[in-house]
Amino acid sequence: MKNIYICGFMGCGKSLVSKIIAKKLKVNCIDTDTKIKQSKNMQIHEIFEKYGESYFRQLESELLKSLQNTNNSIIATGGGTLISNRENAKIAKSNGIIIFLETPFELCWSRIKDSKRPLITNNSVNDVRHLYEERQQQYRKISNIAVLNNKSSIYCANRIMTIIKKRNSPNSNL
Repeated sequence: MKNIYICGFMGCGKSLVSKIIAKKLKVNCIDTDTKIKQSKNMQIHEIFEKYGESYFRQLESELLKSLQNTNNSIIATGGGTLISNRENAKIAKSNGIIIFLETPFELCWSRIKDSKRPLITNNSVNDVRHLYEERQQQYRKISNIAVLNNKSSIYCANRIMTIIKKRNSPNSNL
């Protein structure tokens, strides 16, 4: 099985949905944000504060490149990983499929509004909404499949599993 890259806005459920799918498929789950935090022994907001966003984006790109030879994995990408650098989306597409979790802004906002996420703490809700709208268009452009995630994470994971099974069937046109 090729990899499945899960993308979407902050708080859309990428990490949780990825874990559920990986468990059901009995494959690896790789969370890029978690990997970066572990490798630097720092929280994401600390990396942003100390080194800046461009350094963090460089770490994302390096991590994605290091995963090129990985197979049979569900990869939960950070909100900007696949859209901050065109090469990142190309790497993901050449090594699997990209699934966009399309989640309503209000749901994402309710999950992230009190977090220490660097792109949240210094911005108003309107700024974050603008970033959301900008990114939604980018996610749609790079993804192979968009899945609405406005219910439970288990429901969303099951929808993705159904799509994957159909896609992998011999008679599939997906």
